[in-house]
Amino acid sequence: MNSEAMDRAVAIAAESGKASRSQIEDLLSGERPRVRSVVEVLPEADLIWALGTDVGEQALRNAFDLMPSYYVAGNFDRDILVRYKVTRAPGEPVVQDVRFGPQTCGLVEPGDTPDLTVFLDGTGFVKIATGLVKGMELLMRGELKVSGDAQVAMKMEAFFGLAPAGKR
Repeated sequence: MNSEAMDRAVAIAAESGKASRSQIEDLLSGERPRVRSVVEVLPEADLIWALGTDVGEQALRNAFDLMPSYYVAGNFDRDILVRYKVTRAPGEPVVQDVRFGPQTCGLVEPGDTPDLTVFLDGTGFVKIATGLVKGMELLMRGELKVSGDAQVAMKMEAFFGLAPAGKR
């Protein structure tokens, strides 16, 4: 995101009182502790609003870009393709394919049929990605849906060394 777009987004957030410049920068960092610090304090309605903006889309893309750096290898003996479909209101969904291998993971262009598709909203995605909530909790509440290989779905949090809040 260029600085003009960032300045415009910060101005809109400041005028609306929904997020500070610092919070927007933290969301855009994609870094688990910084994003978590915002998600923990930003009211849910404001987080939904922020993730629905262009800045929110960029924040989600940044989180995907950092996935390989958080990946914990050794969960699979073959490549697994997972498609994430993250909805944002009023923004367009963010769709990203991630290939998990025995030792690495990487982002790939959507195309091949995935082993697993994960459907959730932006708020659920950032809460899972920061370890504030377990995917199973969102699944039980109907806020996360999966299609495909259930065994892959059950290992998702282990891919990134995530534990529930307070158990790190």
